[in-house]
Amino acid sequence: MLRILLAVCLPCVLFAQDKNLFVNLQLHRDIHREVYTSTVEIFELDRYGTTFFFTDSDFGPAGEQSSYFEISRSHAMLRRSFGVLSASLQFNDGTLAGDGFAADGTQIKQIPRTWLGGASLSELKWGPAVFELQALWRQEFAADPGWQLTAVWFSPIPRTRLELLGYVDWNSNETNDEPTSVQAEPQLQYHRGHWALGSELEISRNFAGAYTTDNGYSNRTWYTHPTLFLKVDF
Repeated sequence: MLRILLAVCLPCVLFAQDKNLFVNLQLHRDIHREVYTSTVEIFELDRYGTTFFFTDSDFGPAGEQSSYFEISRSHAMLRRSFGVLSASLQFNDGTLAGDGFAADGTQIKQIPRTWLGGASLSELKWGPAVFELQALWRQEFAADPGWQLTAVWFSPIPRTRLELLGYVDWNSNETNDEPTSVQAEPQLQYHRGHWALGSELEISRNFAGAYTTDNGYSNRTWYTHPTLFLKVDF
């Protein structure tokens, strides 16, 4: 696992010298499950908008068992004192251990390859907190068009080194004929210099990656998986 982390992390360190480029590496330990997750996040500002990329890799006792990545581009269309309205385009994909092909040749893919596009409203401020809201058209591979609503937040806690951050997605979903999925990952972290130590709570419903070791996974069930994590900013 260390070699994989270094292979992903070292090129990011070299490029992160640009003051408009922000890179962080996280290592999470799932408290309920024997799973580690490595996360790399890259965020870049330019004169036209923003680019965001992240990738997750999950590691169990037998090695890597799943991966996921997401890349999005927001092009600023209108800037006002209350925030920035942008056109957004996003692509994501991933793999789980159960992916493959059935006996009849049908592809089994539990995390659908997905294109998204729509509008975002960012740099929304409420006290020390900053928010972004997204309304997106969603096209899963081999599925009917759908939708996704996303909220992202960041808020330092005044007079402390603590920070609240995270996101919530609510989207249409054709996996196993479930109409919608919800996934949220609020975090609380203690940030000092380039390092942060914190906890994340993974909350989801109809999201295949939320299995439990004892009972597996089922639809229409709410799952909560707390993690402890270490983060370094470059």
